[in-house]
Amino acid sequence: ALLGGFQIAVKRHGRVIAAAVPTPGDLAAVLFVPNVAMPTSEARGILKPEVSRADAVYNIGRAALLVRAFATGDLAHLEAATDDRLHQPQRQSIFFPMKNLFRAAMDAGALGVFLSGAGSAVLALTRDREYTIGYEMADAAAKSGLGGEIIVTKPSQQGANIVEFS
Repeated sequence: ALLGGFQIAVKRHGRVIAAAVPTPGDLAAVLFVPNVAMPTSEARGILKPEVSRADAVYNIGRAALLVRAFATGDLAHLEAATDDRLHQPQRQSIFFPMKNLFRAAMDAGALGVFLSGAGSAVLALTRDREYTIGYEMADAAAKSGLGGEIIVTKPSQQGANIVEFS
């Protein structure tokens, strides 16, 4: 958010290296923001301290596929690229409607879907049908007894800026 767009950030020798990845101009993001919070400390607290080699390889390959999808604009494999074994399966245990929201978004035409940050917001990526996807996510949440807000937006390349008021 600070730098805008899709950023890859790594820490090396105590310094952060950030690199921008272009995002397709026609990409939209549909967020379902539940009316119940998932505190980051709780969401991180349930994660395993170590991961298997198979799960690490699984996610590394998908991270590379995600970067390729954004850099080329070829989003055909975005569903696979947004699949995860490192944190979302564990977070399902404290956010039960997650799988239903994911399935609703994909069934409605999303290209990929995942937890935003530590959760509990769910973010679906699409090139069209934003409001249908949002409606279906909200409906799936309601069927699970969960309320929330749908936000439809586009990635901003601008990042944070200072606005002066007179």
